[in-house]
Amino acid sequence: MPKVLTEQQVSSYENDGFLSPFTLCSPEEAAALHDRFQDMEKTLGEEPQKRFRVKAHLPFPWLCDLVGHPRLLDAVEDLIGPNILCWGSSFFTKKAKDPRFISWHTDTFYYSFDPTETLTAWFSFNDSTPESGCVRYIPGSHKETPIHDFFPDPNNLAGQGQTVRDVDESRAVDAVLRAGEVVFHHESVVHGSRPNRADHPRDGFSIHYCAPHVRETRFDGLTAMLLRGEDTHGHWLPDLEPKHDYDPDCIQWMVETRQKYINAANQKVSQDIRN
Repeated sequence: MPKVLTEQQVSSYENDGFLSPFTLCSPEEAAALHDRFQDMEKTLGEEPQKRFRVKAHLPFPWLCDLVGHPRLLDAVEDLIGPNILCWGSSFFTKKAKDPRFISWHTDTFYYSFDPTETLTAWFSFNDSTPESGCVRYIPGSHKETPIHDFFPDPNNLAGQGQTVRDVDESRAVDAVLRAGEVVFHHESVVHGSRPNRADHPRDGFSIHYCAPHVRETRFDGLTAMLLRGEDTHGHWLPDLEPKHDYDPDCIQWMVETRQKYINAANQKVSQDIRN
């Protein structure tokens, strides 16, 4: 029996490649987390997503607490099993009246996981609606093999402009989230988002989980946090743990890890690999 999800919700995730919404915390708790995010933005003087990607949680104890939230892990366990690693996270934000978007893509394009079974939990710091550019999904597309074309655009938050070919947008489903809610998605499901036409920002935090049998095939020495159960395969070294916010050792490790993924994605584009 699932811990917090229903059997119907688990079946829906397996069939559609995503599940939404899941309530993680109250609006008041989400507002407190959003305040910490906004304080970070003020401290940096720029969008956190420009600096903190791939392992954005790593330099911040409060974000490590979020990725290891017991209720969140209960839901993740219902979807991928009792042994849970968090290998990465990123901010995905849009300002009010922001023209930026994310083209239709699969996360698998960025990765080379074997097997392709990673799970993302997209946490909404504030309300995420069609007007503000919520994430949209193509149900069942994780069972297909999409082909990406490349259309660089300064407003496209997908760095290489990768865009899945021939998407039937009439099938698209909006993942509408209130503050404190989560949408879960499979790495291979086709998804994207439109510009933010609302008068408020849309701030989200994308957390990446996998079971220990999953491994990244391109790099040696990658790290993850074991959050529940046992590491049954030893594919991942243990992550650093932050001593305080903006821990410099964790920031350096995050930067080095992100560069590996950027280099690999750029190589994929240069070699014209489209899936």
